[in-house]
Amino acid sequence: MRVRSGATFIVFVSVALGVSMPVRSGQVVSYIGSFDLPIPADAAATRGWMDDAMIAVPDHHIIADLDVGVSLTHTNVFDLQLLLTSPSGTTVVLNMYDPFSDYFEGADYRNTVFDDEALLSIHDGEAPFEGRFRPVDPVGLAAFDGEDAFGLWRLRIYDAYYVDTGSLESFGLFITTMPDIATVPAPATLGMVLLGVGCLGWARRRF
Repeated sequence: MRVRSGATFIVFVSVALGVSMPVRSGQVVSYIGSFDLPIPADAAATRGWMDDAMIAVPDHHIIADLDVGVSLTHTNVFDLQLLLTSPSGTTVVLNMYDPFSDYFEGADYRNTVFDDEALLSIHDGEAPFEGRFRPVDPVGLAAFDGEDAFGLWRLRIYDAYYVDTGSLESFGLFITTMPDIATVPAPATLGMVLLGVGCLGWARRRF
């Protein structure tokens, strides 16, 4: 029986010549906007949409993970529906409540971070929701994974019930970017060892 391993030889030669090996690393970038937007836009109506809060991301980043921070005042946040829309048109519901089963009384979102990896759902939290919570959307912020962050992001807030009002103070995007591919040269000594092993594949053996 004769064995040849020409393909193995070619791979090992490429290593010996110093072809780089990939190493992956990502980064976290933040974009935060300060606002003073009444909720709803027509405070006299006490029910309706807030004007969209918009953050323009000026850089191209492919999203590996996204967290969203929100701070707002409102006399009863049960009334509110929070939605985030990406430049690509993807919309995720951060929070909203069922009026027949979820009713509670409580004010404000205070340094609230929506994070798919949080231990608690936002529905398990209590106003003013200080800390990190998973959004109510079952897909979550993972819906944005793989999108380019470049462009205009919109936080949309709907006040579904009368009487209570408030104001958006800030919201922010915390983007973990898709890892870049860096290169690290293979050690010369390792390459030469592999080259030697590869050459042995050309020897003829009889069993």
